Formats: sequence, C-alpha cells, structure tokens
Amino acid sequence: MRRRIKKLLYVSGFAILLLVTIGFVIFQKFKAEFDDQKIINEFHAQNIFPHSEMIPYKGNEIHTIYIGDLSKPKVLLIHGSPGYWFDFKYIFADKTLQKEYCIISYDRPGYGKTTVPAQKHLSNQAKVAAAVLNHYGKSNEKFIIVGHSYGGAVLEQTILDFQTKISHAIYVAPCLSPEFQKAKWYNIMISGGLTNKMLPLELKNSNLEMMALENDLSLNEGRLHEINIPTSYIQGKKDVLVPYQTQAYYLKFHKNADHKLLEDLNHFIPWSNPELIVQAIKEANSLNKYSKF
Repeated sequence: MRRRIKKLLYVSGFAILLLVTIGFVIFQKFKAEFDDQKIINEFHAQNIFPHSEMIPYKGNEIHTIYIGDLSKPKVLLIHGSPGYWFDFKYIFADKTLQKEYCIISYDRPGYGKTTVPAQKHLSNQAKVAAAVLNHYGKSNEKFIIVGHSYGGAVLEQTILDFQTKISHAIYVAPCLSPEFQKAKWYNIMISGGLTNKMLPLELKNSNLEMMALENDLSLNEGRLHEINIPTSYIQGKKDVLVPYQTQAYYLKFHKNADHKLLEDLNHFIPWSNPELIVQAIKEANSLNKYSKF
C-alpha cells in the first residue's frame, strides 16, 4: 500500500512538472510572437501610430494605449487572462473604426507594462477599469466596452459598479457563469508550493484570478437585474475554454440582449474573427432599442 501511494505521488509530481514545463514553453513562445514593441513596429509599418500613456493609480501605473481622436466616441477593450492590450491588435488596425472612434486598451493589473499588482477579485479589477474610463472620459461621457474571456467578467463587474460610465457592453466569449468557471484541477495543482513558484509571473497572476472567479461571479448573481444598458454577446460552439452554454446562462438574466452563437467560432475571436467585434462596435449605436432588459 505504501509503495502504491509513493508511486502515485511520483506520477502526480511528474505530471505537474510536465504541465508547468509545457505551459512555460507555450507561454514564452506566445510572448515572443506577441511582444509589445513588435506590435508597435507592425502598426508603424501600416502608418498606424498609437499613443502610449501611463495612468497613476494608488502609487502604481496603468499602461494604456489608444488610437484615434480623443474627442470622438470611445471604445475600451478589456483583455483576458493572461493577456495584454495588443490582444486586440486587429481591432486597433481597423481603418474605419479609427475614423469613427477613439479605441483604447490597457494592460490589466499583473500584465504587460502596468505596475499595479495582480488583483484577485473582480471588484478591484473594475476599479482599475474605471480609472481608465475616468482618465480618458469627460465627467458625463459614456464608453462602449468590449470584454473578451476573463475580460468579460471584468466588464460585467464594471457595469455593476460603474454603470453610468457605459453606453453599450460587448461580451466576447466571456467568463460569466459560476457553474462553468469553477477552478480546474490544474488551477488547484499549481496554486501553491513549488509548482506555483516555477510559473512565469503572468501565468501565476492568471491562476490567482481564476481561483477566485467562481465565487466572485456567484456573489454578482443577485445584482444582475441592475444591468439595464444595451448589450451584445458573441460566442462560438467550438470554444474549448469557455463553454458556449454560458450564453444561455447570461440570457436567463438578459432576455433582449443582441446575441450571436456561431457554429464554427472558437474562443480566440480577437485573432480568428476580429471582424465580428468590429461589426458589433459599429452596430452598438443602432441597438438602443435594447436599452431596457
């Protein structure tokens, strides 16, 4: 019996080490492919010149990027977990949006050039998003906000806590259902000890967020009836990270939301199908008929 337990611990330890190693290699490859300066250079080659700005926040700074005229209607893009502002590079590069809107994104706490430490709870994530809204918006100005994946959960929290600052919400494969956002076995396995110390900082920060997500979403359920702004929802049936049944959960609370559930769509919509997000932004002003749910 003791030998069997010892063997099980050995196999489990090897599996954890292998998982961490694979995750580390994949993440480093991802970072090399989507590096901040590399994206900026790509933009410059296309005659696109984004503006970078650091916003003071509680003794730290939030790294933001925007393209377009600040006097025009504003769109804020909130990335997932892990992620960076340039996850939305194809949205930034859309010439028609550049003419009609000012497109803004930021590195969430714990990522990229933002120095604000990783934030475990959605309420603190929403405060950071609100700081960006306050910095770029006039006192009564409202934004269209796009949230992808975990960024969708941040968007929902921002609506609940700062609804007067938002004119339209666009959820893209969002993490909204407590049932489907329970911590996975690998989240639990790498949440402490040696494996956690071995993780790249961004993956460690992502795991911190994911471990608290189910509980935070559950706490919000009783407040979802407070949301009364126009909303769009984009989801795909080939999403392997956020179950597409999340949309059905969302529609229990928001019957009249404009929503799309597409057969061949995966989770990585900002890269694979950015045109759907561009279209949703352009259509946002025409969906005022859904202003009451």
